[in-house]
Amino acid sequence: MATRAKKPAETAATNGRLIPPKGGAAVRMYRIGHGDCFLIAFDGQANDPAYVLIDCGYKPGSPQFINTTSKEIAADILAATGGHVDVAVLTHEHQDHLNAITKTNFDDLEIGETWCAWTEDPDDDLANDLRKRFKDKLLGLVAARNRLSAAGDAKRVERLDDLLAFELGGDDPLFDATAAGALLATAAADSKNKQAMKLFKDKAKKGVKFIRPHQRILRIPKADGVRVFALGPPHDTDLLATLDPTGDEEFGLARVTRSAIGHFAAAVLAAEGKAPPDVPFASRYAAPWDPALEGDEPDSPFFSAYYGKEGDPPASPPSSANVESVPEVTNPEWRRIDKDWLYASDQLALDMNDQTNNSSLVLAFEIGEEGKVLLFAADAQRGNWLSWSKKEFADGNKTVTAKSLLSRTVLYKVGHHGSHNGTLNGRAADGYTNLSWMAEGDHAREFCAMITAVRAWAETQKGWDHPLKAIKDALLKKSGGRVFQTDTDVSKMAMVNGGSAVEWKSFQERTTGTRLYFDYRIEGS
Repeated sequence: MATRAKKPAETAATNGRLIPPKGGAAVRMYRIGHGDCFLIAFDGQANDPAYVLIDCGYKPGSPQFINTTSKEIAADILAATGGHVDVAVLTHEHQDHLNAITKTNFDDLEIGETWCAWTEDPDDDLANDLRKRFKDKLLGLVAARNRLSAAGDAKRVERLDDLLAFELGGDDPLFDATAAGALLATAAADSKNKQAMKLFKDKAKKGVKFIRPHQRILRIPKADGVRVFALGPPHDTDLLATLDPTGDEEFGLARVTRSAIGHFAAAVLAAEGKAPPDVPFASRYAAPWDPALEGDEPDSPFFSAYYGKEGDPPASPPSSANVESVPEVTNPEWRRIDKDWLYASDQLALDMNDQTNNSSLVLAFEIGEEGKVLLFAADAQRGNWLSWSKKEFADGNKTVTAKSLLSRTVLYKVGHHGSHNGTLNGRAADGYTNLSWMAEGDHAREFCAMITAVRAWAETQKGWDHPLKAIKDALLKKSGGRVFQTDTDVSKMAMVNGGSAVEWKSFQERTTGTRLYFDYRIEGS
């Protein structure tokens, strides 16, 4: 029978500092809203903890559902770290992971090193190419958004604004598309997301590390007993573009197939006169809009009579026409598809959001050699997950595999707020990375998950199923009920039927919850 959690013991702290157990770690999950902000304290040299801050952002409007503010959380980070973070990790360039990183919030914070994925490396040719293509698509989306706005399609414009806000950042619930478009058009200007990343990069006294997966085992200054394994994102364009689970990888119902949108950005820019002409479908299905051409071009009598153009008044059938074979109006609006291709814009925006998610820096923190692992998957999606097991880490005359790291995982920061595409389903025997690879043997008795979601806010977003029930149910079953969620107080967490009362009691003793955060202590091996 399920039991309710009792009030947990306080996390050890000195003068407001977050203090880990000897040889272990303390993980503080901030209740910042629908977004990610984590502080990890590792046992350090001379009883001086080593602090790692991972992201700090939220979706505008979501904090009001849980009564917290980014200003309060930034102040707590300063107090908990004594104003110094050894490593600041910026997993990917999205609003809900970055927008609390402002000069106002973090002017007094000192940073040793800042870690970013290779996708931020200005000397990486693939990264530079991806950034250029991504900006071209953003320009196309803004242009499409403006055309749809002029056509009076308010609902689709609102949807596009929400999706563009992910990529361009800021903390205002009302996204200013006009200002965003002007910003993008200026080569020297940076989005709010880029400004946030630059702030933490500039603060890094020991510099910025651009990390490629499987390249080498990383170390955290002062935390001699901790090793860090970068699992993603893959340095592979095909894997980065592989977004949704398929077949047995899925939890619950599959997502609809994505639209074919390869030519969208170029086409909309061409329509705005900002790029060479292109079309969103094969040329054999189109008549060129060029009055200099002879034949059935759009300005010919045939097209004028039977199709017309946007804004043309209704026309009667031509005098030579058989009135029984044509409609009463020969140029009805439904025959024209001038703007129909723009309706692919929201799918393009979704794909772009997911591709940014899939470029997430994924880190596995190992406490002691072959010890417990804390897995932070950011918003990684299918291609990122599949890449984790494709290579091994060189460790002297040994190797370390993704399967070994996942088998020792005792804390999983759930991918993409528990969305359908942030965690892969499967069995332990499957050859691809999946949830069943996590927490084997003794580690299963300690395994817990952290979901950064505010369900009530997500339900206002027209179709956002965060967290997906099937994924949360699987996590609850796997952990015995030890699943944190941003909007759920610790006192409301409960052991699931069939769980171990001994393990649950141990979990309670290592857990603290306040209005601003959850603390979870991991004892040393």
